[in-house]
Amino acid sequence: MSKKIRRIPLFIGAVLLILFAKPYPAGIIIGLILIFLGESIRIWAAGHLQKNEMLTMSGPYSYVKNPLYIGSIVITAGFCILADNIYLLTAALFMFCFHYIPYKKRVEGDRLKKIFGKQYEDYDETVPEYLPRWTPYPHEKVSWQFKCFIENSEEGILLMILAGIILILSRPFWGSIF
Repeated sequence: MSKKIRRIPLFIGAVLLILFAKPYPAGIIIGLILIFLGESIRIWAAGHLQKNEMLTMSGPYSYVKNPLYIGSIVITAGFCILADNIYLLTAALFMFCFHYIPYKKRVEGDRLKKIFGKQYEDYDETVPEYLPRWTPYPHEKVSWQFKCFIENSEEGILLMILAGIILILSRPFWGSIF
């Protein structure tokens, strides 16, 4: 399945979330905190990720194999709370856990094993998928790099997040659509 086709459910979910958004004060605060936390994790991870150049084991990757996914889950939960839509949150978490995670684990795990061999196998056995280790995985320290942040297109994600926040928070002022 092509990448564009796989994004259709995300686009539909985002549109539905915005159209049916009913933000309320507590949900706005909790949602924004979660969105900020999730995007902070993604920014930290994106600044360390050097796809296919080296096995990334620095920054958040020294604690957990999938910090970008963790950030995305937290952002999704934040948006659903911000929009006061538990149904889309449930659907998103279900799809993420039972479709996306197994698919990506198979595809990425095979690709990383092929590229990095034993180095990846050792990392894969030692570093957990989603619940972080208490101590960092031993490796060479690599600093966060703005270049990696840009190469991983995280600025585009950040702009989409800001647009989503604005659209959801402005939703009560649109009048009645449905």
